[in-house]
Amino acid sequence: MIQVDPGSPVALNEQIKTGLRGLIARGTLRPGDPAPSIRGLAESLKVNPNTVARAVRELVLEGVLEVRRGEGAFVSDGAPRKARGGLDEARGRLGASLRQARRAGLDWSAIESAVRDARREEP
Repeated sequence: MIQVDPGSPVALNEQIKTGLRGLIARGTLRPGDPAPSIRGLAESLKVNPNTVARAVRELVLEGVLEVRRGEGAFVSDGAPRKARGGLDEARGRLGASLRQARRAGLDWSAIESAVRDARREEP
């Protein structure tokens, strides 16, 4: 489902937001589906519930999730488009990083090695 890396320089709530967006982009969560509960997600990720609540609040403000009073958070109708936009943004940043690495003098084999190393470090 969602994984977080406490040692990452990326804030935990941002990692949670990215994870939820990924579930939506892949179709694991669809419009109208309930989002994972704050308490349940906090327990499974071993993070403070306030961290998950902040991620959910921010996704509500972005229109990815909607809150139904007394029922919890649900995937909004426009969420898949917004989640795919996040993937496009990530692809753009990856492309920019690759161009920067090439300009810095790294050859493709060194870049591929770095990618393999990063995949091994993935939680």
